[in-house]
Amino acid sequence: MTFQQLQENLHEAIEGVNRYNPENVGDLAACVQAMINENKYDKDIVLTILKLYQLNPDKYDESIVRQVLLKTLMVLPSSDFALAKCLIDTNRLGSQELRRVFDLGAVLESCDFAVFWKLMKGTYKPTTNPNEPFKVPQEVAKIVKSVVGFEDAVKHYACRVISVTYQNIEKSLLSRLLGGADDKEVLELAKKFGWESKENGNVFFVANHDITIKTRNIDEKIQFQHVAELLASCRGPI
Repeated sequence: MTFQQLQENLHEAIEGVNRYNPENVGDLAACVQAMINENKYDKDIVLTILKLYQLNPDKYDESIVRQVLLKTLMVLPSSDFALAKCLIDTNRLGSQELRRVFDLGAVLESCDFAVFWKLMKGTYKPTTNPNEPFKVPQEVAKIVKSVVGFEDAVKHYACRVISVTYQNIEKSLLSRLLGGADDKEVLELAKKFGWESKENGNVFFVANHDITIKTRNIDEKIQFQHVAELLASCRGPI
């Protein structure tokens, strides 16, 4: 069955009191696998299967948990990865396979795209530090490349980070943050995120963050004033 078919069936099956029926585990796992193969995502389904694994330890499947964690990394900067980690019992967190994903997540959450692309391209050199997270970096690349669309998802995540971080960015730097993207891909992503090409295409204007900050401050004052008025209207005897 396709992801869409599984998704439709499951949303009916996990409604209401039947949500955490252990009989749903097999179909949920199949849906997670379909997400991996078809580059799809459903937050409700991935969090539901993790909760079912918590409630039914005998049905726990580490390979599915790893796939869930990888899918939640693909929707950064959302909080889904953090939520997923909270739904895994602490006695399972020390697994080597899961630790690789957690360490990869730490790299992406800290926006260390340089390390991520080195891992993907096989150029990462592990340190001699006993706490080195990627002692076998090729294993991380193998895990990621088994997930359809993962690297593209990271590129989109990088673009979102750039959108809130840079006012102007050189094309050469942008290309490096996107894993060595060629000119065509850089231009396509710049267009998608609304960045303006300037200086003969060597620089992109991303956003004027001074204006954004001022607007945000004004919005906060308006909201606060509105709340103050509501509180004032509630004063008096109850």
